Amino acid sequence: MSEAFLHLLRGSSRKRVPLLDVKRAFFEAHPEALTSPSRHEHLLSALRGLESSCSVQLPAAGSWERVGNPPLPNWVQLVRDEPAQPSPDYSQVPWVPELGFWTELKPSALEAAKAVNDFLLHRRKNLLLAPIKERSLEIFGDEKRLDTLETGGRLFAGRLPLSAIGAFKVPLPLPYRMAEAPGMPVLVVENHNSYWSFGEWNQTAKRYSAVVYGSGEAFRSTGAALGQVLREVQGVGAEYLGDLDPKGVRIPHEFNNASAMTDPKVRPAVDWYRWLLQNGRKREKPECTTADKAHALAWLGAGTGMGEELAAVWRAGLWIPQEALGYEQLAVLTA
Repeated sequence: MSEAFLHLLRGSSRKRVPLLDVKRAFFEAHPEALTSPSRHEHLLSALRGLESSCSVQLPAAGSWERVGNPPLPNWVQLVRDEPAQPSPDYSQVPWVPELGFWTELKPSALEAAKAVNDFLLHRRKNLLLAPIKERSLEIFGDEKRLDTLETGGRLFAGRLPLSAIGAFKVPLPLPYRMAEAPGMPVLVVENHNSYWSFGEWNQTAKRYSAVVYGSGEAFRSTGAALGQVLREVQGVGAEYLGDLDPKGVRIPHEFNNASAMTDPKVRPAVDWYRWLLQNGRKREKPECTTADKAHALAWLGAGTGMGEELAAVWRAGLWIPQEALGYEQLAVLTA
């Protein structure tokens, strides 16, 4: 009784077949049961038989009818026989020299390595550097795949540089406001209100070739973008000014540590930090009391005295927002 019924069920495009379609298939396969008072018992018996042969799966009790004589499942799930896929023989792949380490890769990484290998076989001789997501879409048909494989600018646990496939990570763009002051440094500020104030003031003061918005913690990964700003404004060197709290002094220090050898580094905007320590409005932040003064010394330096002075501020449970040095204060200072 089950074979014709199962054939009709398998004609469904769905893996999970709703009860209405199950009934339709059963009574089409067995029209004689349609007028039988026991038709639902016959249907359930047929379903139990298909379940026993592992042709369908019936749902848990919560997915059955609440009423019925007998109650029937609201759906059945087809068990389709999937042909076994042979494991790829990666030893037959013509691996490029750059991927000579393929024998050391886990099976889960070999598929990705082969896709990269196929790409290099066809594109090695005419590669231009392109953003990582564009290259990822070309190689994998997925613009985010390389991001998941990449760590520190390298692929496959550090074995292959992104440059080998003509890709690079695009740094976050850095908004900046230029002034007619080529040859002067740029000033990176942590917060966007300070970006406006220093940018507006600098249009007249021309102390900096540009004022750059660092956007808080996002600045840590913008080394190459800062280099681009310096080239565009013809700036020489970069200073940084942020909040005088533990996070504010870690950001530029960590930026310098994370930047590539060829990327520019930032140095403290010493004059502005000194002004903030002497004149800035202090605010309470109890967690500063446990901050490591090494961060203050690493950024502001031990020789200037400012690192120790800032550490004393923290020990008192205080910090100084950079907004304490705003547009009005800058205007007075340079009047």
